[in-house]
This record gives sequence, structure tokens and C-alpha cells, in this order.
Amino acid sequence: MRLKLPPEIVTRQDLKAAIAELKSQAKWLSQATIKKQVIGSEAPASPSLSQAAQDLTSQWHNGQAITQKSLDELVAELNDFAAKATYVNITLAAPPPNSLKQEMVAWFRKNVRTDLLVDFSFNATMLGGMVVRCGSHVFDWSFKRQILANRAKFPGVLRNV
Repeated sequence: MRLKLPPEIVTRQDLKAAIAELKSQAKWLSQATIKKQVIGSEAPASPSLSQAAQDLTSQWHNGQAITQKSLDELVAELNDFAAKATYVNITLAAPPPNSLKQEMVAWFRKNVRTDLLVDFSFNATMLGGMVVRCGSHVFDWSFKRQILANRAKFPGVLRNV
């Protein structure tokens, strides 16, 4: 089954967090089943899941009952996806606000790949713009690179300011 990443899962860390939540849910389900069979008592309430983990679970189960085995299969599928996932690293001059992150991720998922993971970092020395890395490809639209590429013109620009 091919999973569609929920919009809440942006980075590799988000994916790892969702996997950890689902592992915890599977462990709870196992313990609750044993407690019910051996002791006959009801288990405490299920641990709450983030919206991303809920979306993944509902996609995977598609209306069917959630079992420990099915959760383990989902975790295995997500671990396999994480190992093979394509990701892009975007470096900006300052930490991006969430609205910018969401907009950039939406653009990448629409125009590049629907299952793309995007990592964000920042480097104040680039002065502005952005650097995008995907595999061995680097696309540098930083102000620092533009200034260094036009080093001879820079003093003239400063005189005119």
C-alpha cells in the first residue's frame, strides 16, 4: 500500500516522531490485550496520537480494526519509507516561520514529489536568499554568493547608495 504523507509530516524528524508514536500505540495495544485476557480488566485509555499519526493510521487501516500486527506493519512500512525517502535541505538566513515552511513544503510536494521530506536550517552568514540541496545537487540563490560573484561591481554599488 502506498501511503500519502500528511501535511503535518514535513521533515525526517517529523516522520521519526510519528513512527515513535505508532510504536508506543502498538506497545500499549499489546499490553491492553494481555491485561484484558489475563486479568479481565479494562486497560487505561489509549495514549493520544498526533494528527499526523492519526492520519497515517486511518490511511493504513482504511476503516478496518486496528491490531498490534497492523500497527507493526505500518511502522515497518514507515521505517522502509524513511530509509528510502527523498529529502531536500533548505538553508535560509534566519529560522523560517511555520507559515513559510508550510508554503515551501506545499510547493515542493506539488511541483517536485508528493512524498518529499524537507529539512530546514539557517545560516546567518548568507545574508539572505536560500540554498537548496537535494542529493548532490546544490542550488545557491543566496545574497552572499551573488555579492561574491559580482565582487568587482560591489564597490560601485556601495558608492551609489
